[in-house]
Order: sequence, then C-alpha cells, then structure tokens
Amino acid sequence: MDAPAAPVPTIDRGRSRPAPATVARVLARDGTCVFPGCRVPAFRCDLDHVVAPRPVTGTGTGTGMDDDAKPAHGADNLVALCRHHRVVRARDGWRPALLTDGSVRWTAPSGHAYLRPGPLRSAGGGRGGGWGAAAGRGRAA
Repeated sequence: MDAPAAPVPTIDRGRSRPAPATVARVLARDGTCVFPGCRVPAFRCDLDHVVAPRPVTGTGTGTGMDDDAKPAHGADNLVALCRHHRVVRARDGWRPALLTDGSVRWTAPSGHAYLRPGPLRSAGGGRGGGWGAAAGRGRAA
C-alpha cells in the first residue's frame, strides 16, 4: 500500500485576507460601494484598503506591517468598492479617507471633496444615500 501523498505546500506571496468577522463588519457598515453615487450592494464588492499596507520586510513580526503600524486588514482600513470603481480609483487618482463615524470622504483628482455619509448619517434613511459635496464644492462624478 502506498503512503498518503504529502500536502502540496502553498506559496505565500505576502497576501492575506481579513478575518470573516472583519469582512462582515465592513459589509454591514458600508451597505453599498462607497464611491460617490454608486449603489452596487456591498456583498457584490471587493474590500479595498484605504491606506495601502506596507510590504512585508525581513524584520518585525512577519505580519505584513511594522510593529507599531495599524493592521492592514482592520475594518478601519477597508471599504467596499465595486470592481469598476476600484479601477477608477487606481487609474484616475481618487483618494478615500474613512472617517470615524463610517463616512467616507473622497478627494477627486481635481481636488474637490465628496462626503458619503456613514450608516448613522445617511439621508433619506437609505444606506449609502445622501451624497453631497463636502465643504460646498463640486458635484459627484
């Protein structure tokens, strides 16, 4: 009788996934894609980093971050973005900032800022609704 085959080792390319509880928290908080005006449900979106994680180095704890840095896959560094808007963000230079109340402030390449209210501040009672230009400038694109 042959011995059971040894498991094939997997190659870790420095990528990891957030914990299921973190994914659930982000999806519940965001409700929809957080890009200005988008209504794609969050469960159909990818989770995208607000601040890109630092590359894994040969020093530290081996967790993919500096010892004094925030976790890269924490809910406070992830937002739901549909595939289309992930591309738009990367290609066109839109920059998100996740605020403590769950709101997302987007800065357009033109410098205009747009605020997506958090779940507690949504206008009209709908999740992710109530888009408005922050600081009274610009229109959602």
